[in-house]
Amino acid sequence: MNRKRQKQIEDTAKSILVSTGCYKAPVDVVQVVEKLDIRLEKYDFGDDVSGVYINEGTNTIIGYNITNGEKRQRFTIAHELGHSVLGHKRDGVFIDNPSKYFTILFRDNDSSTGEYLQEREANAFAAALLMPKELIEKSIRQYYNADKIPEDENFDLIEKLCNEFNVSSQAMSFRLTNLDMSW
Repeated sequence: MNRKRQKQIEDTAKSILVSTGCYKAPVDVVQVVEKLDIRLEKYDFGDDVSGVYINEGTNTIIGYNITNGEKRQRFTIAHELGHSVLGHKRDGVFIDNPSKYFTILFRDNDSSTGEYLQEREANAFAAALLMPKELIEKSIRQYYNADKIPEDENFDLIEKLCNEFNVSSQAMSFRLTNLDMSW
């Protein structure tokens, strides 16, 4: 994905957060989805599927795996929302309905690798939505109190940010790396 597309994704995520009144950490991803009139459903998909995106005309449903941990569920919901707002279309499972077809896009182990462009874009959107760049920068400034390194030898910036944004350490580490943030 090129820088122009990354910026579009960042701008889209921020715009959604601002328009839904959810531009604060931790982002209430369920409230974002509800304010966008997208139905959210809990499912037990087993171990291999984290979520599903169903688009039927103007109706959108995001399903997420109730057996996953809360942080994984949040990322999955944001990822599936990314497919919706980024207008992703691809071959998937089509279910024949007497009057229409609707496409189902699954979030599974392959999507976690970022192997496919749409999956990478949905991951980038989820990261931008759950961990907005400006809010991360503000938090880092506060933790480092105008560039002063905390004196506590046990201080762990990643842990602090993960708790503040309610995301996994893996998600936060990827986000900081992708934003070229160092401290």
